[in-house]
Amino acid sequence: MIAMSPRAERKSNFFLGFLLLPRTKREALRAAYAYCRLIDDIVDDGALSKDEARRQLVFWRSEIERLYRGEPTHEISRALIGPVADFKIPKGPFLEMIRGCAMDLEGTHYETISELESYMRGVASSVGAMCAHIFGWDYTSRERMMEFATDFGYAFQLTNIIRDVGVDLELGRVYLPLADLREAGYRVENLIARDHSPAFELLMRRQYERAKDYYARARALVDPRDRPNLLPAEVMAHIYEGLLDRIKHRGFQVLSHQTSLPAHRKLIFALRGWLYCHGFR
Repeated sequence: MIAMSPRAERKSNFFLGFLLLPRTKREALRAAYAYCRLIDDIVDDGALSKDEARRQLVFWRSEIERLYRGEPTHEISRALIGPVADFKIPKGPFLEMIRGCAMDLEGTHYETISELESYMRGVASSVGAMCAHIFGWDYTSRERMMEFATDFGYAFQLTNIIRDVGVDLELGRVYLPLADLREAGYRVENLIARDHSPAFELLMRRQYERAKDYYARARALVDPRDRPNLLPAEVMAHIYEGLLDRIKHRGFQVLSHQTSLPAHRKLIFALRGWLYCHGFR
């Protein structure tokens, strides 16, 4: 897709925070989203063979180089010329998105949390880095802001992984670290059999606690005076963390069910995000 349509935006957990941004930042986010959506679809849409997907990713690596020389050839990369210049978005996150998505072409299992973090850094933290540059900051150091983007990316992506365990199994993918499965006394064969045992709940509690830690670590990195600029990220984080807590409250029923939040709960969490960013909680 070339850009996020208004209908798609309203379905996004990002939409409530997105509404509050100035027009130039909204347009920059649309352009960045369109790029990320395209790269993800190359790998995940299912329409392309692995060889063709790899070929297209090679094209996009070269296209990003052309973009940063001021010579893009694709309409999506041409739409990024203004945002890249206006918000000084570095090349790295665009290339990281390609690297992360390419990992789904090469394997669907991760042995350790470090390996999984490498994947999440590519497919999620890269988006966070693009967004941080668009949102802007004044008081937090650049190093800490990039760590913030990395940890929030981990938090969002691990929340998705927890929610989508059953869906990913249908695609032959297991994103839960295999070392964690063994530690919990659980096996991939149990996952495939949809075995919701005490060992599975132990495994999922470990992922829940890790995700909560990512959220907390990210927030601790930001100077409180920069929180209003990061409102869209915090709106999304409050909604995602609310979803995470709902999954835990429901006993991690994720093997055959995909948990979601009703619209009114999203609004409540969005309000909490606004209050947090403005120092009221």
